[in-house]
Amino acid sequence: MASDLKRGYEFFSNPKTTFNKLTQPSFKQTAQEIYGIPIVLAVGDTTYLDYKKILEKRDDYGPTGNGGNGLILHSSLALDPDFGQPLGLLWEKLWHRQHKVSPPPGETSPAKKKRLKKERLIAKNRAFKEKESYRWVEAFQKVNKLFKNLEMPDGGLLTRVIHVFDREGDIAEVFALQRKNKNTGVVVRAAHNRCLSGENSYLWEYVTSQKVQFVKEVKLPETKKRKERTATLEIRYCPVSINPPSRLKKSGNFNVYALFATEINVPDGCEPVTWMLLTSELVTTQAEASQILRWYTYRWRIEEYHKILKSGCKAESYRLAGADFSREILKPRKSVTFSTT
Repeated sequence: MASDLKRGYEFFSNPKTTFNKLTQPSFKQTAQEIYGIPIVLAVGDTTYLDYKKILEKRDDYGPTGNGGNGLILHSSLALDPDFGQPLGLLWEKLWHRQHKVSPPPGETSPAKKKRLKKERLIAKNRAFKEKESYRWVEAFQKVNKLFKNLEMPDGGLLTRVIHVFDREGDIAEVFALQRKNKNTGVVVRAAHNRCLSGENSYLWEYVTSQKVQFVKEVKLPETKKRKERTATLEIRYCPVSINPPSRLKKSGNFNVYALFATEINVPDGCEPVTWMLLTSELVTTQAEASQILRWYTYRWRIEEYHKILKSGCKAESYRLAGADFSREILKPRKSVTFSTT
């Protein structure tokens, strides 16, 4: 047992041992196993791994909000499109934010305003690949590359990967990328009231003015903000042509379908559900609209995965502790260093 523990510390402390090298074989195996299925959903989400109690790693990790300190994990989980059955992970990215520099002592109010304005300008002018929002585009690219490099199984089909993102994934670059990649699609919950081409209108105003096509009940899981309940939703849908932002003018308009679901007969004390979904997939019938709505609800599976990762697998616990016992194990080879993550 002592020798196994020693080898474990040596393995994790080796600079050649990286998160990507440890996870890539698993991602590739998942893709290989499901390649040939006609449609696979790749649902994405971000979670925070908080290690604020681990003072030894304070400088190696970064702020996660609300006083937390730790790592950020973005995952892409493959799901069966019919029942939302998890099929395995396709990609994960792990990183941390940089700690902000403390303001100079005795900073005056005008100086503070000037400093913050400069910081906002620097953040705004950063290259897109340097921004955290790039992770949604990166997930799209990495998953597509994963399938592209696989050999087609005998008698198999080209798998169409549908990326399902929440509001953080409502990025114009996602739609531009989808259009360039065959056998890919997107279902994204809209966050921006984008300008529409030829309608002299904006997304929300135009889509909500369409007639209700049908009513559907959707079971909502329990969250921190609501109890589990069944919501009755009015469904509207129509094609829209979205003007690209100035940075993507050469990309042309994004021709997608919009599906708007809004809750009626809302129980007292409950916040009504309102979803504006944008998708590259065809939505011209009730069956097609119901399918897109169902696919979006499967996005909750990624939240369940992250919950299991933290509560069941104890991902936020201090697993490789630098305690006296571990130091004793490593004593014979003083040149060995080990990580306390």
